[in-house]
Amino acid sequence: MKDLLRLAAAILLAATLSPANLMADNQERTDTLATSVITGTRMSVLRDALPAPVSVVGRASIATSDETAVMPAVMEQVPGLFVTSRGVTGYGVSNGAAGAISLRGFGAGAGRVIILIDGHPQFESIYGHPVADEYMAANAQRVEVSRGAASVLYGSNAMGGAINIITRKPVKDGNSVDFKAMGGSYGTYRVSFADNYKKGRFTSSVTLGHDRTEGHRESSAYHSTNGMVKLGYQLSSAWKAGANVSLMKAYSENPGTVSAPMFDGWSDIIRGMAGLSLENKYEKTSGNIDLYYNFGDHTINDGYNQGGKPREFLFHGTDFTAGLSAYQMVPLFTGNTLTVGTDLIYYGGNAYRDPVKEIYADHKKLNEEAVYVFDQQTFGRFMFNAGIRFDYHSSYGAEWIPQVGISYMPGDNTTIKASASKGFRMPNMRELYMYASANSELLPEEAWSYDLTFGQHFLGGALNTELSLFYTKGSNIIEVVRENGKPQNRNVGAFTNKGVEFAADWRVNRALSLNANYSFLKMDVLYTGAPVHKAYAGIDWTPGRFSANLGVMMIRDLYLSTGEGAVTSNYIDLKARVGYKFNDWLQVFARGMNLLNQEYETMLGYPEPGITILGGISISL
Repeated sequence: MKDLLRLAAAILLAATLSPANLMADNQERTDTLATSVITGTRMSVLRDALPAPVSVVGRASIATSDETAVMPAVMEQVPGLFVTSRGVTGYGVSNGAAGAISLRGFGAGAGRVIILIDGHPQFESIYGHPVADEYMAANAQRVEVSRGAASVLYGSNAMGGAINIITRKPVKDGNSVDFKAMGGSYGTYRVSFADNYKKGRFTSSVTLGHDRTEGHRESSAYHSTNGMVKLGYQLSSAWKAGANVSLMKAYSENPGTVSAPMFDGWSDIIRGMAGLSLENKYEKTSGNIDLYYNFGDHTINDGYNQGGKPREFLFHGTDFTAGLSAYQMVPLFTGNTLTVGTDLIYYGGNAYRDPVKEIYADHKKLNEEAVYVFDQQTFGRFMFNAGIRFDYHSSYGAEWIPQVGISYMPGDNTTIKASASKGFRMPNMRELYMYASANSELLPEEAWSYDLTFGQHFLGGALNTELSLFYTKGSNIIEVVRENGKPQNRNVGAFTNKGVEFAADWRVNRALSLNANYSFLKMDVLYTGAPVHKAYAGIDWTPGRFSANLGVMMIRDLYLSTGEGAVTSNYIDLKARVGYKFNDWLQVFARGMNLLNQEYETMLGYPEPGITILGGISISL
């Protein structure tokens, strides 16, 4: 195994040091380090100039992953990001669920990393966590990951970062159709369909998908069906209106751990969202107004272990989030852009098992209002930005959130940048009101993130590298303590995370591209689902009609449990994909996962599947 690692490293190093005359073409890809981003500022800014570190995963990487959910493809391409899994496909919810998202040691399962779709927050409002099965690869044009606190623009739950899924939309007149179907190991098959249409001022995008597997363990089946419709209309040269609606239904089984198998454990959920937008873009000012509504309906059977008995009552929960987001950008003078915005959120839900005796949340409702100011100024090769947010929540009151940053380009190909930002997470409804540990007087968690980033372009921009050093200190963390023999949620925790992140991509020529990333995380308080070492290297080769993709991810010191007798996981995941295009519209392909047949876990007691092979066809018209 060590020899294999050395070989992979040698291939990557040799490619990186190859002569510049190998570069025949510098055609830009949407996931290169030299692209533009919007997540850090709400306006399109070159990533080099943006003081905070942001990673971008483009449509090409998402499509060739052949995944139904978008998070597996994003995890491979972003340093410091990790997502737990327990099977071939699907994550599930409730006890034993996978899909826990960690960024620099911050867990989205606890609501410390926010997930956004086109800038709208996505979370199950009772428990405060995202639902990873809801975020579909077929819907995503690209994903931007802000590594570090992003609460000035996105509020609570962004104390560790923001993952913004930007959905697809047509950019030229005409109609295009993409269809993909595949099947293989463990009774797994996936089907996806996308139609993008534009004529004059009107645009539409429709995506449908179905994912199914029998699972590699007994009682580990999963199936989901999802769809999204997105419409747009250019009202005038400056104003554009939009609307979208999506729905996902998923069923997943929980087999339990190997040592304690679960019987009759399953969840059946529906998640949906709808939104309206009105965008303006003038010569000197631009902005947006969004209305959105998210909802969920969960039915869960928590099952029973050997010697137990079936549950008398099932868990039922419904939740909703309604919000308004508005901002306007105005240049005050040369090189300046001032953004003023507001966020209004109203959310709640109910949860119960026995509808008479065991009610956890009885139609609870909370609200949050916020205003923010974010200013960006360019002086020659310097860019400065600073922002502040005032957030008022119905349960804990007011919170002030500042952020500052600076970037400097001493040359056309070199960037040095630094940022400092405060993040926060408001207590979720479970922590405030549910179960024996509930405490309605909890205060928000807080964290300060400090970043220092160095970027360098080589070979006329064909080879791009980025190195980031980060330091994060959190306080007021909510933990369960014992008081008078009873559990109680309290703001008593603190932690310090620090580390290094590196990413590189090289467009060697029109047919060959390479990319790699590495992250090291040092945690003074250990958390599960956050590997100390994570490395990925990928090769994409498309000589004519043939295509091949090879990716290898190495994980070291992934904690499956903490405390005395802590358990860690170490593994290498080798994936490969080959395809052949018969013509402009038809391709056949096959892909393999865990090709080294590694035995490993990302969740304690839930072994991952062995070698997995899928094959299928892709049609583009």
